[in-house]
Amino acid sequence: MTSCVRRSTLTQECCWTPHRDLIDGRLDLEHQVTIATGFAGTILPNALFTDEEKSARFDAVDRAVAVLRVLERSDQPMSLSMIAREVGLGQPTTSRYVASLVGHGLIEKVNGNRYVLGIGLYILGQKSLHRRDVRTVAHPYLETLHEQFNETVSFALWLRREVVVVDCIEAMQTLRQGASVGVVNPWHATSLGKSILAWLDPHEVDVLLKEPGLPRYTYNTLTTVDQLRAEFPLIRERGYSVDNEESAIGGRCIGAPVFDQSGRPLGAISISGPVARVTDEDVLSTGGRIAEIAGQISRAMGYSGRPSRETRQS
Repeated sequence: MTSCVRRSTLTQECCWTPHRDLIDGRLDLEHQVTIATGFAGTILPNALFTDEEKSARFDAVDRAVAVLRVLERSDQPMSLSMIAREVGLGQPTTSRYVASLVGHGLIEKVNGNRYVLGIGLYILGQKSLHRRDVRTVAHPYLETLHEQFNETVSFALWLRREVVVVDCIEAMQTLRQGASVGVVNPWHATSLGKSILAWLDPHEVDVLLKEPGLPRYTYNTLTTVDQLRAEFPLIRERGYSVDNEESAIGGRCIGAPVFDQSGRPLGAISISGPVARVTDEDVLSTGGRIAEIAGQISRAMGYSGRPSRETRQS
């Protein structure tokens, strides 16, 4: 078991490697077209282009992205004239950008002469999300909470049938709530567990609680499913849950769910501390801040703000 850190810093380095198809200091036409769409992920040094070429290159990227954004905002397939009007370009110019994006699979033509976002965007998005380590994404947000409140912050993932802490930063104060990576949190007695359960289908809740049951840890522990379910509407309304000395006497935790790109809760974050510092009066403002940060992590993981069909709404 690994103890969580008191203080942690993540660093990231990047470098540019010249493309093997560079010819006489320039890219061949195929790669120039790819770069103009802005989706190949190839980064080129500005030294390869004159100021005029750089301006034209970025104009091309901006215009291509503008076309995609227009289609993103539309609930219906759009005609070429509609796209041109929204983007603010002439139809001949818009037609060239649309044709290029269609060729790359980023736009699809439907119903004869209308356009929608293409499957190519979905594929690129999925590859991007799959390559992201959720802990790496979440850690800077945990540091933000830790710096603001100087209390123990934790990030737990829903793994199989358990809520497991995968990252945490302990408070620097002598009297603090302990936390460790690898610790399994009880679903019914922690803010991490309850903030996830509140968004699940009733059947899923029953399945997750069946094997461990609802054992009592303190006099405040909720020990029946009905008691637990009664909290769910308020948790969903506020965006966070509270463990009010339910897992340990003298400790209070406030947690909020983190959603994945499909709108399903994948885990939760929390702040934990002694009730003398995390007071009843602090719950509203602190809970709101935790919910805000959890929302930022969710969006970083591709969440659009729309719950999945399986996500509980009643």
